[in-house]
Amino acid sequence: MAELSDVERMVADWERDAEEKAQRYQRMQEQVERISITESVASGAVSVTVGHNGLPTDVKMTQAVLKMSPDEIAASVLNAMRKAQSKYPERLAEITAETVGDDQTTRHLVATAVDNFPAPPEEDEPTPAPERQLFQHDEEEPSPKPSSVPKPTPRRKPGPDDDGEDFSDQSFLRHD
Repeated sequence: MAELSDVERMVADWERDAEEKAQRYQRMQEQVERISITESVASGAVSVTVGHNGLPTDVKMTQAVLKMSPDEIAASVLNAMRKAQSKYPERLAEITAETVGDDQTTRHLVATAVDNFPAPPEEDEPTPAPERQLFQHDEEEPSPKPSSVPKPTPRRKPGPDDDGEDFSDQSFLRHD
């Protein structure tokens, strides 16, 4: 009979451990879903926030971007995003250590994050050239605006072999 009680105790311990582990993984999941990492570049002119999946959830810019070219702004957004994404594996490792601890599953999760997210940047960010401006602030002489309306495409004149089935000059909808 002693053997049966030992087996029952082992099963009860196993069930309790499984329930506790499931609760720890649930806490880990909840904390991972709340991950939000914000990084700035270009002396704070551009900030990008990424969520738990590494995708941007917010992009903010200060008035300093007015002194940057469009290419510099775009590069700064990408750099800030990569910088924020590079912090994700470290944050994930902190969460797994606090909630579940070190086990094969958490090591795999962190290793996958390291493989899927960019490495931290090695060099300092380039500073934008202050002499380049996207907008002119003086209102004295507004520059003429180019026409943004495209010219219509000339229609093809019907040729001698045209059977009238081309629809280029008429609607394809019937007018019965």
